[in-house]
Amino acid sequence: MKKIILVALIFLTGEAIAQTDTTLVQQNLETILEDASEGVDDSQLYDIIEYLTQNPIPLNTASINELLKIPFLDRVTAAAIIRHRNVLGGIYNIDQMRFIEDVSFELVQKIIPFVKLGDGQPPTFNEIFDENLQLFNLNFRTRGLYDFQKDKGFESGTYPNSRWKLYNRLIISRQNKLRLGALVEKDPGEKQLNDFTSFHFQMKNLDIIKNFVLGDYVFEFGQGLAIWSRYAFSKGSDAVEVLPRNSRGLVPYLSADENQFFRGVSAEANYENFSLSAFFSSRFLDASIDSTTQQITSLVIDGLHRTQTEINKKDKINERVAGLTINYSFGERGNLGVLTYNTKYDHSFETQSVVEPGGNSFTYLSTSYNFFFEKVSLTGETAFHKKSFATLNSLDFAIDKNFSFLVSYRNYSEDYLNLHSNGFGERDFAQNENGFYIGARWKSIYGTINVYFDQFEFSYLSDRYRFPAQGNDFLVYYTFKPFKNTELRWRYKNEVKQQLSQVNDVYGLASTRKQNLRGEFIYKLQKNLQLHSRIEFVASTPSAPLSRDNGYLIFQDIKYSPTEYLSFSTRFVFFQTDSYNSRVYEFENDLTGVMTNPGLYGEGMRWYFVARYNIPYGFSFSLKYAELYKPNEKFLGSGTTLILGNLDNRLSLQMDYNL
Repeated sequence: MKKIILVALIFLTGEAIAQTDTTLVQQNLETILEDASEGVDDSQLYDIIEYLTQNPIPLNTASINELLKIPFLDRVTAAAIIRHRNVLGGIYNIDQMRFIEDVSFELVQKIIPFVKLGDGQPPTFNEIFDENLQLFNLNFRTRGLYDFQKDKGFESGTYPNSRWKLYNRLIISRQNKLRLGALVEKDPGEKQLNDFTSFHFQMKNLDIIKNFVLGDYVFEFGQGLAIWSRYAFSKGSDAVEVLPRNSRGLVPYLSADENQFFRGVSAEANYENFSLSAFFSSRFLDASIDSTTQQITSLVIDGLHRTQTEINKKDKINERVAGLTINYSFGERGNLGVLTYNTKYDHSFETQSVVEPGGNSFTYLSTSYNFFFEKVSLTGETAFHKKSFATLNSLDFAIDKNFSFLVSYRNYSEDYLNLHSNGFGERDFAQNENGFYIGARWKSIYGTINVYFDQFEFSYLSDRYRFPAQGNDFLVYYTFKPFKNTELRWRYKNEVKQQLSQVNDVYGLASTRKQNLRGEFIYKLQKNLQLHSRIEFVASTPSAPLSRDNGYLIFQDIKYSPTEYLSFSTRFVFFQTDSYNSRVYEFENDLTGVMTNPGLYGEGMRWYFVARYNIPYGFSFSLKYAELYKPNEKFLGSGTTLILGNLDNRLSLQMDYNL
């Protein structure tokens, strides 16, 4: 999951909002989401962040491994927080975090939404009474998205049902110890309002049982080479924090992605320094089945059931997954973990090639380690399937709070096939890739600079064209705050890849270079008014005889909150590119829980308007109107998504209720 978390306002707990400036919180979370979501419009990554904000980690009792689940935190910082906490006897307000050794207050402000500070004084009788009176918290969200322009699929009657995309979610929780969640969703063109359903029941901190989930969940281990959730942070503006990954272990699932999760029962238990996790899942997956051999030719992961053909592929195969993990913690010094699990299908996969031999049963064994010595961290994972393997190992130097350095090596064999892996790398899966990553971050009075270089190669380009290929990726990201309410950002990215090329009916490899140069200016005019400007240039340079493609994007963003209950956001985007190869992405503000990161190409304009109104008694209403206009086009899209005309516009409505 590679490029994967919105300019949308994050729904935060009331405590987190009270602890810090929500505008600053929003900017920090936008940075995380934008880096991780280029080319991806899926809400699961957003849900990861929202789950953390709704289930903050108790700062005064959390172990170092629990703190590492927080974005932005590395082991050095987590250890410093624990030492500071022990000296003070507890951290009860944000001011007590200002003087943590080797931790900047800027970083403290970033992590505040994800932690729960201790109460400075014993609770009064009334506070205890109110806490017990409010037995449960309730969150209900309902959403509808509607495209005004009919695409070819609806015009021709291929999709005979409603054009609305509908979403409903309910969460009932009790002091982060009990949680019940349910979700129903339908895509445009689908008939059933509950075409997809998700549910879970979770219990936490029950004696030695740390976590128990019945229903839908995801499981993360190590660095994601053997098993991980669908999305994870990868290469982006922070060159150091991308590794090591801090696994969340067992997490209840409540997203609209219809494929990348488990359904069954799972539990985590702790005893002294040992942690044991077990999980079992049995669920049906969409797939294409060969009518003659009854083998699986492909898995269908788009989750769409609009036509009879798509409906016929729904729930065609059963997948069973059973696994076990054992972890041993050395406290602040690190931990060791071992995982084994088996995935079995009721149909065999069709043999695609020597490196994808087919079959219906796959067993994996993985070992993970994480050790910390003063300013140095050693982390890694090695996973095995039969004779194939995948390994990722990283060395992190945290010299001080101003300078960090990361070196990482990965080697994923070409025959390591794992549908549940999600390793760090250039691709979205841990297979057929070798790579060496080096990153550094330096902070000074003149700003912060992040630099990384990633060299990678593939043993073969594709199953059909077995050419070895290679490439590299280089990024420089600089931020500077010349004044309190002003921030400047500069970003340059250069990526070179070998791709398939055809000259006179002869296939071979050709290098393509893509360069992006971005400049941004963020200015807070007043406490409730912020401006955000961006200009970006892109150049895609293939090998001769193909010509170079250029493009640019300019946008102006305005956010205004006249009152604490009402906020507005609007953006005007102008873009022009020579082709799809020089497309430019712009991460948008949207409804809470929705991710929009369109790749814009050709010539045109896009604009949107978002409004949010919070009223007493827990209700929040929001809407977004977005419009894409290409004056020189006669149609937009292709195939069944083709729109006759040069306008594409959408209305989104949402209501949240929190009790």
